[in-house]
Amino acid sequence: MGHINVKSEIGPLKRVMLHRPGVELANLMPDFLERMLAEDTPDVEMAGREHDVFAGILRGAGVDVVYIEKEFAKVVEDDDIRRAFIEDFVEIGVKGDSLKPAVKEYLLSVPAEGLFDAVAKGITRDDLKDVSKKPIQCTVLSDYPFLTDPLPNIYFTRDISFSIGTGLAISSMNMPARMRETLFIRYLHKYGEKFGKGEVDLLYDYNCGCPIEGGDVLSLSDKCVAIGCGERTSVAAVEKLAKTLFTRGYEKVLLFKNPESRTYMHLDVLMTHVDYDKFLAHPCMAHKWFDVYELTPAGHGEINVTRTTDGVDRILERALHLDHVSFIEMGGGNDIVYKREHWNMGSNSLAIAPGNIITYDRNHVTNALLDKAGVHVNPIPGGELSRGRGGPRCMSMPMLREDIW
Repeated sequence: MGHINVKSEIGPLKRVMLHRPGVELANLMPDFLERMLAEDTPDVEMAGREHDVFAGILRGAGVDVVYIEKEFAKVVEDDDIRRAFIEDFVEIGVKGDSLKPAVKEYLLSVPAEGLFDAVAKGITRDDLKDVSKKPIQCTVLSDYPFLTDPLPNIYFTRDISFSIGTGLAISSMNMPARMRETLFIRYLHKYGEKFGKGEVDLLYDYNCGCPIEGGDVLSLSDKCVAIGCGERTSVAAVEKLAKTLFTRGYEKVLLFKNPESRTYMHLDVLMTHVDYDKFLAHPCMAHKWFDVYELTPAGHGEINVTRTTDGVDRILERALHLDHVSFIEMGGGNDIVYKREHWNMGSNSLAIAPGNIITYDRNHVTNALLDKAGVHVNPIPGGELSRGRGGPRCMSMPMLREDIW
C-alpha cells in the first residue's frame, strides 16, 4: 500500500498518526485562552488517559498507531537534521533580534528526545536563564510568561496535515497560534521513515500562503474530494489544491461554503462519512440548502465551477455514484439536543471500517441513532479531550486505508 494510501473516509484503517496530549496542555492559562485558541483548561492527566482509550480501540482493530512526537524524535536523532529544524523554527516562530539567538542556544541544549516537548510547551523566560546572552524580552516585565506560545491544539493532528490518495498535504494554518505545528510534519515528510523520507507526493505545502486545514478535507473516493471553505480554509486554497488533484486523476472537488465562525470551523464538525451510503450530519446538512460548488477540470490547468441548487444528499449521491445517501441527523434534529451534542463534537466521528466508527461517549442521543441505523459505535470518554473543540476525526490523521471503491 506504500506509505500513504487514503482514498476514502471509511476504508478499513491500517495506520494513523496521533499525538498524546501532554505538557503543552498544562501550559494553558485562563487569562490567555483566546490567544491560545482554547476555551478551557483541561485536566491534562485525564485527557491523556482518555486519549489512551482512543488509541487502544484503534490498536484493538489492528491499526498501526504512529505518534507524531515519537516519529519526530527519531528524525532529529540526526544532528544535522536537528540543527536544521531549530534554524527553521527560530526563523518562523521567534520574533526579536536578541531573542532568536537565545532561543536557538536553548534548543540546541535540548536532547533529541525532548525537542518536541521543548517547542510544544512554549518557551519561557526561565528556560533561557542559562543562555550566554539574555535577550531584551527576559528583562522587560510582562504578565505573559511565554516568549514563544505553547501548542495546545497539536493533538488535533488532522488539522495540520491530511492524506489524499497516495499523497500528503501539509496544511497552511489560518490562525497564527497554530502555524508552527506544521513544521513537524514538514520534517516527518522529508526525513520520517514511515512517511517515505521525501518519496511521498507532496500535494500542498504549508508555506504557500493560502490557508487550508485538514478538518475541512474529506476524501470521498479516489475521484472526488469534499472541501469546506470558511473560517480556516480559503477559496484560493481550494482552487490550488483542486488543480493539483486534477493532475493526479481526480475528477471532482466539492466546495462546501461553511458558516464563518469557530462553532462551524471545519467541514468535519458538520458532516462525517460513516458507511458506504450513510453520513453523520449536522441538521443544516440534512435539511437546508447548503451552498455547494462542483469543481471539475476544464483542461489546460483551468477549472469549471458550478453552483448547485441540489440538496447535499443528491450532491453526494452523484459524487459517490450511489442511488441513495442517507443522513443520520445529530441529536435527532432536536433543537436543544443537537446544539449541545454539536458543541461536544457529535458529528465528528472516525471510521475504522465501513459502518464501524469511534465517537465521544457523551453524545448519547446521536450515538443511539447511529446504533439504530446499523452503524457500530465505539464510544470513547471525551470529558477532557472535547474541551479543545475537536473530536475523534480531528485527533487522527489516517496514513493508510484499504481501498473500497
